[in-house]
Amino acid sequence: MKKVFTLLSALVLCLLAKAQVSDYQNWMSGLDDKAFVCQLSVPGAHDACTSSFSSASALGALFSGKVQTKSVQQMLTAGARLFDLRPAVKNGKLTICHGILVTSFDFDTIMGQLRDYVAAHPTEFCIVLIRHEVEADDSNSSFASLLQTSLASFSDRLVNFRPNLTVGEARGKILFISRDDYGSPIYGGRTVDLSDNRSNISEMLGGHCYGPETYKCSWWMQDHYEYSDVNAKKQAILDMLARSSQLAGKYDYTWVVNETSGYKGTGTNSACQTNAKATNPYLQQLLASGSYNGPAGLVFMDFCADGDNSGYYGLSLVKEIINHNFRYTMSRQDDPIYDQSGNLYVAPRGRDMMWTARFLRKEGPSQPEGENSNAVSQLDAVSAPAGWFKPDYDDSGWQTKRFPTASAGTSAPYYSQWDGTYNVLYIRREFNIDHDPSIDTYRFYTYHDDDYKVYINGMMLDSQDGWSTDFNNYRTVSIPSSRLKVGRNVLAVQVQQNWGGAYFDCGVVRIEATQAPLKLTSDKWHSFVAPGHSLDFSTTSVKAYKIVEVVEGGTSFARAEQVNVVPADQAVVVRSDNGAGTYQIPVTQEETTLDGNLLLPVLSPLTVESDHTIYCVAYLDGVSGFFPVNVGTTIPKGKGYLNLAGSNIKAARIIFDEDDATAINEELRVKNEESEGAAYNLAGQRVDNSKLPHGIYIKNGRKVLK
Repeated sequence: MKKVFTLLSALVLCLLAKAQVSDYQNWMSGLDDKAFVCQLSVPGAHDACTSSFSSASALGALFSGKVQTKSVQQMLTAGARLFDLRPAVKNGKLTICHGILVTSFDFDTIMGQLRDYVAAHPTEFCIVLIRHEVEADDSNSSFASLLQTSLASFSDRLVNFRPNLTVGEARGKILFISRDDYGSPIYGGRTVDLSDNRSNISEMLGGHCYGPETYKCSWWMQDHYEYSDVNAKKQAILDMLARSSQLAGKYDYTWVVNETSGYKGTGTNSACQTNAKATNPYLQQLLASGSYNGPAGLVFMDFCADGDNSGYYGLSLVKEIINHNFRYTMSRQDDPIYDQSGNLYVAPRGRDMMWTARFLRKEGPSQPEGENSNAVSQLDAVSAPAGWFKPDYDDSGWQTKRFPTASAGTSAPYYSQWDGTYNVLYIRREFNIDHDPSIDTYRFYTYHDDDYKVYINGMMLDSQDGWSTDFNNYRTVSIPSSRLKVGRNVLAVQVQQNWGGAYFDCGVVRIEATQAPLKLTSDKWHSFVAPGHSLDFSTTSVKAYKIVEVVEGGTSFARAEQVNVVPADQAVVVRSDNGAGTYQIPVTQEETTLDGNLLLPVLSPLTVESDHTIYCVAYLDGVSGFFPVNVGTTIPKGKGYLNLAGSNIKAARIIFDEDDATAINEELRVKNEESEGAAYNLAGQRVDNSKLPHGIYIKNGRKVLK
């Protein structure tokens, strides 16, 4: 079976590798709205506007600087969605340049073309990365104001950068990212800390990008553009591809740039052309190999969308990158997040998925200068809102904030800035648990700076003075299962900024059990609900059964069928010949259903509202069976019951035939009407169907009760 599965897997991968997008003008329509943009493979153009130069620069462009032959509009049609623009101030406006060479295009014109394209193709979006081409600039002092004015005119089509920006949020928009500071407000995002022209992969991973409310998202950039051996450039491309492929399906929120553009020795046109003929087909072949099932990142290339007959393979690479998106699994907003051991985060940490919570900030009574010990005692004296940590506290008047949060310049990744100094944050965060928390182990993780306290569902869980010292090793606290409940749970955290930097993040992970306890008080029948996990009874001394029929006679009987696997949150009846005790039932990942099961689970306390409708398992007067539950009685969770509302059955009890050990394992049918064919008593004697006294008989090869 394993061999067959392997062959099928290989066939699927082969089919995926050959899959082709049919409409490259609208290829993003096939992407999931909830996929993160940082998980995509996006083809684009390095120095995107160098297909044409002004008359003054045309001669120079014959020797260097001309690294594209297609216009931006032609690239868009071919599927390119990523554009490297180099504006400089020329004659009072922003003109696209390449070094000192001036192209035929101004910044506003190109942005207008992109705006018009995404408006006409609303499933698409474009990413623009700019660098101020200072060496061509007439007036550096006016660059920022001109750029601000231009971006403001396109603001209705710009989307703000967020580490976890999704495809759905970006559709019909332009994501604008600058490598230069141009003042406030920020439109889109800005990169910082980028390493320039490095060949060592470890030196390419230190960059960051931030938007108007976000900061310290990792931005990896391979831009080894000047080399002595093309193999060094190829190795840099390979190293970044291998590293970025590992991000598939993860929540690192890492953005990757992998440039094929470059040259050997000097930046002449011939050197750039030689490079493109080597590196464009190289990356195309790497992706086509099927060995890299993860994002290729933002790929800037020279001669973008140029046909194969040119030798540049720009069009082949664009198409390969586009099709590559549909060959690997992307992480998506709201997907479950697991740790390295496969345990689920019921409340993800911000280093994996940024989270939202209500918060209230209170300032200290004064603002000491420097690291003043008086700040701690003053902040300790700040009065908290009465009952703020209780689950039912009304926090609707509080603000909403994305976390992690930190003061400016903090080295760890964070989403929103911690405003002010010497203050206290009160934070309320909710998460859900979908099954009995007593079965599994739960742990609380936090990275805090400075002093903090945490409550869960109104009860103190942990506190610590000072700050976390290592972002890679969160403080870990076990959560007693008695503090948790099925459904809504509330974390309430107080954290204060005594001095220096400020930071806060937290999360809760569930470590799933390998066994679930089942307590039996006797060797009689009990009802049981599998608590949040599928359980395997096949190797235990406890036998489990589903109820498939209830038949009324002089005494009503229930017919049960044995099952090996009980799905999570499903009810069964159980018993063990070994009698009372706590049995450990193995957890299993096997998926099954209990088709035809009449037994219903009590997942939260159930109050009985009508007579002779709810029947539960009990042992009364020496008899095991289902007995009606009185009106007003509350049945605790973890039990199973029969709901006979609307049925003609109004039995005082519904019993198992405990005198016959095969009654449960085989079939016991109980009927109150006459059946066709002869009837026999248990001694094997034929009796008159029409004059049967109450008792058990054999009819048509089955036991029946009269």
